[in-house]
Amino acid sequence: MSKWSLLIPLAGLTLSPVALAMQQANTESEQQEQAQIDENIQVTGSRLKGVDMEGANPVQIFSQEDLNERGHISVGSFLKDLPQAATAGTFTENGGVGGADGAPAGSAGVSLRGLGSSSTLVLVNGRRVNVSSFANGADSFVNVNNIPMSAIDRIEVLTDGASSIYGSDAIAGVINFIMRKDFEGHEVSLMYGDDSDSADGSRYNATYVGGFNTKNSNTTVILDYASQNSVFNSDRPIDVTFKSSTFVDIDGTEYAEPYCNNGTAVANERCDYDYVIQRVIQPDFDNLGATVNHYYRVNDRTEFFAEAMFQRNEGHAYDSGAAFSANIPGDSPVVPEWASEINETDGSTDPIYISSRFPDRRTQEYTDTSYRMLAGLRGEIGYWSWETAASYGKSESEILHTAGFYSVDAVDEAIAEGRFDPFNLGRNNDASTLADLRTLAPRNGESELFSIDFNIAGDLFEMPAGYVKSVFGGEYRREELFDEPAAIAANNGVFALGASQAEADRSQYAFYGEFHLPLTQSVDAIAALRYDHYSDFGGDVNPKLSLRWRATDDLILRASASTGFRAPSLTQLGAGTSLSAAYINCTPDDPYVSLCGTSGNEQGELELDQETLGNLDLEAEKSVAYNMGVSWNITDAWQFTADYWRYDHEDIVDIDANTTLDACVAGTSPVVSDESQLNSEFGCVVNAQGDLVFLRTGYFNVGEQKTDGVDIRTDYSLNTAAYGQFNVYASGTRTFSYERKLTADSEAEDLLGRLSGAAEIARPEFVADFGVEWQLSDYNANLNGHYVSSLGDGDFKFGGNDTVDAWLTWNASVGYDLTENHRFLLTVRNLLDEEPPYASSPTNGYASSVHDWLGRQVSLRYTANF
Repeated sequence: MSKWSLLIPLAGLTLSPVALAMQQANTESEQQEQAQIDENIQVTGSRLKGVDMEGANPVQIFSQEDLNERGHISVGSFLKDLPQAATAGTFTENGGVGGADGAPAGSAGVSLRGLGSSSTLVLVNGRRVNVSSFANGADSFVNVNNIPMSAIDRIEVLTDGASSIYGSDAIAGVINFIMRKDFEGHEVSLMYGDDSDSADGSRYNATYVGGFNTKNSNTTVILDYASQNSVFNSDRPIDVTFKSSTFVDIDGTEYAEPYCNNGTAVANERCDYDYVIQRVIQPDFDNLGATVNHYYRVNDRTEFFAEAMFQRNEGHAYDSGAAFSANIPGDSPVVPEWASEINETDGSTDPIYISSRFPDRRTQEYTDTSYRMLAGLRGEIGYWSWETAASYGKSESEILHTAGFYSVDAVDEAIAEGRFDPFNLGRNNDASTLADLRTLAPRNGESELFSIDFNIAGDLFEMPAGYVKSVFGGEYRREELFDEPAAIAANNGVFALGASQAEADRSQYAFYGEFHLPLTQSVDAIAALRYDHYSDFGGDVNPKLSLRWRATDDLILRASASTGFRAPSLTQLGAGTSLSAAYINCTPDDPYVSLCGTSGNEQGELELDQETLGNLDLEAEKSVAYNMGVSWNITDAWQFTADYWRYDHEDIVDIDANTTLDACVAGTSPVVSDESQLNSEFGCVVNAQGDLVFLRTGYFNVGEQKTDGVDIRTDYSLNTAAYGQFNVYASGTRTFSYERKLTADSEAEDLLGRLSGAAEIARPEFVADFGVEWQLSDYNANLNGHYVSSLGDGDFKFGGNDTVDAWLTWNASVGYDLTENHRFLLTVRNLLDEEPPYASSPTNGYASSVHDWLGRQVSLRYTANF
């Protein structure tokens, strides 16, 4: 569906009367009564103020109390349990070492509907924050671990397209973190938690909240410290489904080293190497944050407000010892006696080839420091309200490779000189020898965002059913990002560490309008239109139309259609060189046979060097979103909502070598004989024999994905005089389809209900969250269940396993108010200590994208107010 088919009727509905309406506004006495409505009321999904938005948008709201009662210590942990986000793209507190293609250490991102973390917009108090310094592969995302959970008042989750309201990235929806403010008094909260296993996975949290009032102002200060210890796969009885191997090749025969065979070398065998058991389930971290919210009433009609946030996160990520291979001179002093004896049996001392691992676990130490400052004014002019603000945010990130990362050149030199012994997993070397060969290879990055915004809201004109309310606004942003790995890593000079540089900046401005149209006493519409212009790819217009029908006082039907877009990330635009090997087939019917010369035609294929770069000519990704729903107050105590949703997402940015190869064949990209002749263009280099030897390619708008499903939620409250108050709730997401095309010419792949890809990402058909809350006098309790439906096992299926069973876990909490100002809260996550269901394709034996091996976790929180 073209966005213009939505835009034209919207323009007719909303824009034509604007000039006349501005002159007529504020002339009716009836509008004076309307002005008494609190114009500051605003709900995520709309910038309109003073409008009853009940049932207008599919928005869920979660309080800090909800998060605490379910035992969450971080925002990322909560979002992973959210049914709409418990799918592909959401990742939490990543504990694996990340190179050029992985999620950066210590980070967490959220993906609604499985459309990717770059397609979900994250806001703080309704405004954008800067993205992470390091990308998740090449996708930009907001690191939600930089938002301290203790500073949050509530989280509002909009599960509908919202680019017409907020601009880029809101393809799948919006997560809006509303921070605590207007607090009075002082509060101290202390938490300690641990798992019920023997490993020390303990967690700590200490928070101070202070509210300082004057006659015309309030300042709320929040200080937060959170810490947790690491838990490794070796601390749990996981089912490792695949092991690597090490071996020594002497005169063409492979040998398993004595370390794995009771001291004896065994011919024609290898040593198993369990790299999975060394990986981390729960990484360690130490996070310190401070948040300040301030407002000052300048006069009866004007208010100054300011926000400030500081967050410093430190921690580690881990993986197994890095793999390496080397040729060892046969007469080297490091060759063990058993190998020398075998090598000399043929009367010569030949080089020995070894494929092995370094002795120490790879460890990355990360430090993320983020700042955010905002200042603004809001007030009223006549019967119109206005608001403007300026903000600046910056993230500084550093990753140091403190253990297990070795310089290729240093190791090769040490082997040649007999200073490094590669046998026995390198364990024969002393600590100083290993230290000399390691490299810190620091990776540094920065992300900055400066923005100015304004809006003005009020009544335009009167229709028979009421006044048309409106908001007009604009914003300006400037973004800068750089990701600078150490030169040794960027040049592939470190074992098992890929890295590529990225640097880019851009500016953007936008103008928007949004209108509430009371069509009849029971039917109203919300129409929105937004234009965004980016300095790198140009402009984009996105409309949205929402309809709401109050069929009865208790039953609301709603529907919406909107277009959306995602601007290419700065990493995709400004990525530096990344080198790898590639192949093309040279059979007669292959589309690239014209790039095959003498060697290609003889061998049937070609191996070539591939260089991947950013692409400054990328266009925006586009989407269309539909939503139809019902909100029904069945009784005063029983509420029910259901929404059908659908997203069509195209022009997805991805690396695609075939696009460049196709262009070389078609003659639209250069085919030259020397790399220098490409002149920074994408293209192909062939040698004198006509064989393709070098390909320069990058990111293109090539992918498509479609998904649809339904969200259901119900709440039921029961008040009893003798047994207290009960609230029963249930929410679930049933996905009907999820199809992905890597390129426009490729076949659509059905990814729903199975693990897929090298990372074995899960896209479950059904995820549900349900439970019961109870309160009586000074006591309260919560029992919550989390359900993930069964999945097809992944692409590898070690041992022929076909199905990953459904998983149900229970969480519980019990609270007691010792006095009015002193409270205790005991929470237990995974109450029954359920093990995750077996999955054969992931090498750790379970689907870690939706399941975990943390087991039962118990925490106790004490909160005091004074």
